Amino acid sequence: MPAYQAKKTQSKRPSSSPARPGRLPKLSRGAMVTDVCLVAVWGATIPGLMWLGAAGGF
Repeated sequence: MPAYQAKKTQSKRPSSSPARPGRLPKLSRGAMVTDVCLVAVWGATIPGLMWLGAAGGF
């Protein structure tokens, strides 16, 4: 049985530098702003739903 040989294919990552173990890819400013907005919305949703529940008599 022949030994397995991996095929050399192009990486699907958008960056041109090879992946380095232990390093995370840099986030764009837009991705960071989106993350902050999602956390803010999530943080406001929970107290808002609790307030609506209290106002509704639950």
